Amino acid sequence: MVKIRKGKQKIRIKYKKERVALSDVLPFEIPVTFSNRHFYRFLVSYGIEIKDNKLYWNVNNKKRQTKELDTLKSIMELLFDCESKQIQNNQYYDLNLSRRRIPFIYKISHKENEFRELAIIHPKNQVDIIAFYEKYKEIILYYCGVSRFSIRKPVEVAKYVFFNDKLHRQKTGQKEDGIEVNINEYEHLKTFFVYKKYTNIFRFYEDYRYQRAEKKFNGLLKFDISKCFDSIYTHSISWALLNKEMVKENIPLSENTFPGKFDDFMQNINYGETNGILIGPEFSRIFAELILQQVDKFVENKLIEKGKMYGRDYECFRYVDDYFLFYNDDSLKSEILELFRLGLKEFKMWISDSKTIQYSKPIITEISMAKLRITDLLDNCIKFKIEEAEKDDDELEDSNENEFTFEILDDKFTIYVNPNKLAAKFKTILKETNVEYKQVLNYTLVVISRKIESIFKKYETKCKEFCQIEAEGRYKEDEKRKKYNIEKRLTKFILNVLDFVFFIYTVHPKVNSSLKLSVILITVINYFKGLYAFDGEKYPRFRSINKDLVFKKIQDEIRLVLEKNKCSGHVQVETLYLLIILKELGHEYELSEQVLRKYFEIKENAETNELEIKTDLNTLSVSVLLYYIADNPKYQSIKEILQPYIISKVEKINVEKRRKNSELVIMLFDLLACPYLELSYKKDLLSLYGISDENKKEDILKFQKKQKYWFTKWSKVQLQKELNAKISQEVYS
Repeated sequence: MVKIRKGKQKIRIKYKKERVALSDVLPFEIPVTFSNRHFYRFLVSYGIEIKDNKLYWNVNNKKRQTKELDTLKSIMELLFDCESKQIQNNQYYDLNLSRRRIPFIYKISHKENEFRELAIIHPKNQVDIIAFYEKYKEIILYYCGVSRFSIRKPVEVAKYVFFNDKLHRQKTGQKEDGIEVNINEYEHLKTFFVYKKYTNIFRFYEDYRYQRAEKKFNGLLKFDISKCFDSIYTHSISWALLNKEMVKENIPLSENTFPGKFDDFMQNINYGETNGILIGPEFSRIFAELILQQVDKFVENKLIEKGKMYGRDYECFRYVDDYFLFYNDDSLKSEILELFRLGLKEFKMWISDSKTIQYSKPIITEISMAKLRITDLLDNCIKFKIEEAEKDDDELEDSNENEFTFEILDDKFTIYVNPNKLAAKFKTILKETNVEYKQVLNYTLVVISRKIESIFKKYETKCKEFCQIEAEGRYKEDEKRKKYNIEKRLTKFILNVLDFVFFIYTVHPKVNSSLKLSVILITVINYFKGLYAFDGEKYPRFRSINKDLVFKKIQDEIRLVLEKNKCSGHVQVETLYLLIILKELGHEYELSEQVLRKYFEIKENAETNELEIKTDLNTLSVSVLLYYIADNPKYQSIKEILQPYIISKVEKINVEKRRKNSELVIMLFDLLACPYLELSYKKDLLSLYGISDENKKEDILKFQKKQKYWFTKWSKVQLQKELNAKISQEVYS
């Protein structure tokens, strides 16, 4: 069933339980080259599943050769941390002896001088959560329907996938390239469940429910839970859904219930930890939602007992762990806040007093004020009129100044952006509204991105017309001059926009803002690369000199960012996006070896003069570095030091824990798939994971060629499609 609506395709999808691995397992904040798609394909292709802690695979497929199935077992032993002795009747592995795994924990920048720890769980646990969702999806939906306060909760299993055209078509000027979309593989599913009503918190701010509450009530109290996920005790799920005292007195019985199983899973993925839950995966948000639903219900029931009704005396909205309480009476506000404190205390959680903010009528937050003013600023400053750009310089001087003059700009016409004045005005808005860069950075980048796309769309019509005229031999001096003027001024315009964009980005780079900056950059890069084809002849959108100006600007700005924000043990993912973008520019715009070494903190040893990696690179950084340097001889010295570094990274972990360690397992399989490493090196890696038999190594590497990728896609990354798809998956913006 296909229904076309507003430029989107709504496609009914066949149910596949394995799709959980695509949508609910990985954190949002990972490099765009990293995904679970190929791991998902592996699970589906070989019928791999876990039932009752037994790992099954499809042994009845007649197309599978005995040799392939034997190698598959070796792969599964590595990937899921099994042992040959665990295999039963040649049908399944018994996993009861090896349930707990070590998650891959990495840090991202959160607040100034603060970091947030995110987690990627072990491949074995990823198959576990598939089985858990399959068994308990209806119970999850039931318990997520208790609270009327929650505005981000699962309401049903997703039956449709929505595709926006720009995820699948990338205009190159020559043709609209159809990008492969395999509906059966759900490659861009946002989540396993459908969420009502808001998948992104800023949609709530713009919605009628929020605006109606602003009109209806005199006050707004915003508060959230202090370190919510870090504070959650895994046993809290049983306390919330059953009964705290009953659970404590009957622990063995509770272990076999739905909440008991969820508790057990959350412990197993975190190597037995009960204090705090892993941050990043969607299933962790569901775990927290199940507990907070009960807190919400406790508060509402207590208020009903006191004769206070929702919608009449107050309204409360919760987005994950952010609360918005609308009220008229200050004493009721205090009473409700105290009830929340009591309800949360039962589950060892607390309200963050430092982030509790109160607003009175007219209710408008500082961020809302800043966004309104930023929108006006960008509307006035970032403009490009094709009809003016066509004119010669002397024509522009003679034009009516008043018609095109804007107070903010030095320029007389709406053709050029003045980045310095724009930056000054932007800083003034933040100062006057008492808002920080990070609070409006994402919003600002999204607005600019849309404006650039709109301007390119307008330019497209005119540029294609000129190229058509040239192809038909009707390209006279007047058309040449107009195209020259438009192209020159649009190039200057884009250079100035990039100036401003990098200025605001470099103040506080975060993963979300890196993603949005990347969307702007790849849009510009692809557009300036574009060609038209008429009768077999190719006509570029932009002359080489203009393309080079823009690409050199992007290269220089990224280089400055990388020099300022070195890849450290604390912050790595944020700026890796820019390294991936840089590769899209081509060989002419590569970073120097010195800059790349400085970014990854590769320095000479003072005594031996040999290169050493001075920071702890995680597997995400290792894969992006290898992706960037590839087989380029320019970076041979970096590859030569990186390979022994990887070996030493594995050797630091005890042999018996290597297959339990999520980071090491993911890194192994990605490196086995990496086309830039020698087979002999891959065999050395396999030895570190307990594979000593040479024939078995050969078989694993042959199997790998068929599988091609596991987590990192090493080549042919369609970056614009990937970035646009990723943005659609954000929970926070």
